[in-house]
Amino acid sequence: MKANQKTQLRVGLFVTVALGITATLAFVVGAQQNLFTRKTEFVAIFDTVDGLRPGSVVTVAGVNVGSVSSVEFAEDGRIEVRFDVINDAAALIRGRRVGTEGEFEAGSSVVSIGSKGMLGDKLMQITVGRRTLPTWDPAEPLPASTSGDLMALAGSAMTEVQGTAENLRLATDPFRDQAFSHDVTRIAANLARVTDMLANGDGAIQHLMTDEGTAAEIDATLGNLRATSDEFARTARSLRRVAEEVERGDGSAHALIYGDEGREAMVNIGRATGEVATLLEDVRTNDGTVHGFLYGDTGQELLANLTRASDDLASITADVRAGRGTIGGLLQDPSIYEDVKRLVGDLERNEILRALVRYSVRRDEARRPVRATPLESEYEFTGDPPPADSAAPAAAGGGEAAP
Repeated sequence: MKANQKTQLRVGLFVTVALGITATLAFVVGAQQNLFTRKTEFVAIFDTVDGLRPGSVVTVAGVNVGSVSSVEFAEDGRIEVRFDVINDAAALIRGRRVGTEGEFEAGSSVVSIGSKGMLGDKLMQITVGRRTLPTWDPAEPLPASTSGDLMALAGSAMTEVQGTAENLRLATDPFRDQAFSHDVTRIAANLARVTDMLANGDGAIQHLMTDEGTAAEIDATLGNLRATSDEFARTARSLRRVAEEVERGDGSAHALIYGDEGREAMVNIGRATGEVATLLEDVRTNDGTVHGFLYGDTGQELLANLTRASDDLASITADVRAGRGTIGGLLQDPSIYEDVKRLVGDLERNEILRALVRYSVRRDEARRPVRATPLESEYEFTGDPPPADSAAPAAAGGGEAAP
């Protein structure tokens, strides 16, 4: 009896421990698989999944947030992968489609297939979408990429390395030709000679590189160019200000450009141009005076007369310069000048002419009526002053002097 009780006790303890271990494992596995959390199912379509299978881990920004539920072929031969993501992480999956060609807005979440290591199991990686974008619609397939797969990255890197090696091979193949190698050698030698001349020569480039005076001249030239560009900039600003003032102002320029005056002026100019064209057409086609002058014999006769007149004028000018004729003698003969000068001097010394000149000047001046005595009238013609005792006859006559 006691043996049976011990056996039952051992069985009970074993069952209890087993149930505890099972419950613990269930909670641990459930926590890893998020069995006790609400989830949202998403879908992504890949060309290849590289060993991804149901139960593979799904991560968002490197955090386990769900697992793959199914991996199936679609109707077009591509692979449709469905996976569950807990609701807290599903809010981080954002983005939207912007076209019918599979284009998505920048910053949308992207699904890729990665691995836990170089030889580890496959997993799905999801990037966090931009916060300004809406939460992803689970009915829409997420944008898929294979960039997260280490093996794919390694394969891409190997492809790039192979391409680089091929380019290096193509670049070095010409050096197998001896003639090409000799050409390269000569080019290198010439370059060395040129650089030596630049360093030790006395040419313009060497002066440009080593002469301080040349450098100063170049600096001065650059300064002048800078000053010229500044002047152009100031001129452009001034012109811009003038244009703005013309556009905003009420002056003649504004009225001419933006008002009716400019339109009227252009109409008048067009009308005047038309009239000038009509006038020229009339001159060309009609038989008037201007037409005869331009197209007939009248103009030729006038030009001939002008030519003869200019010839006569040149002949007269030559005679005057040679001293021939009255004008030529007056201009070229100094004796005539001396005779005229002497004649003028004789006229200045003639008392009668001087008296006549003084008389004319005195008559033209404004003067008061004066009662002249006979003695004064005698000296009035000559202009000489009367003697001091000229008042005596007037006193003898019994008259009184005028006040």
